[in-house]
Amino acid sequence: MDVEKLHNEVLRAFNDSCVIATRQFSGGGFRPLADAYFEEDTREIVVRFDLPGMAMEDIELLVDRRELVVRGERAFQTREGRIYQQVEMDYGPFERRVRLMVDVDPEVTTAIYEAGILEVRLILTPQEKGARKIDITTGGGEQ
Repeated sequence: MDVEKLHNEVLRAFNDSCVIATRQFSGGGFRPLADAYFEEDTREIVVRFDLPGMAMEDIELLVDRRELVVRGERAFQTREGRIYQQVEMDYGPFERRVRLMVDVDPEVTTAIYEAGILEVRLILTPQEKGARKIDITTGGGEQ
C-alpha cells in the first residue's frame, strides 16, 4: 500500500471519528444564548439572541402574546479535502423559546439581525381596565 494513501486514510478516519465524537458529547447541538430585559424608557421588552455564523434567511422568528420562538439550523460546513483535527463548535437545528411574563403585541414587534446578534423588541399590550362582572346561572337557567 502506498504510504501517502495510507496517510490519507488515517487522516480521513481521524476526521470522521472527531466529528462523530463531538456531535455525541457536545450537549445535543447548537443552542443559542439569549438575554432578555425590560427597557423602562421605551417600555419595550428586548430579547437578544447570539447567532454567530448564521445567515438571516436561516432564522425563523415567531411571536405570540406571551412567547417568543426563534428556530433555524446552523449547518456544519463540509468540503472535500478538509480534514478536521477537532470540532468544538455546535451545529444542527435549534429552537429557543422565551416565555414572557406579560402580554405583547405581535403586530408591532421589530427584529434586527446584525453582527451575529438577533435583537427582538416587543411592545406591551394595554391591559384591560378593572375587573369585569360575570353573571352566574344555576343549572335550571335561574339567576
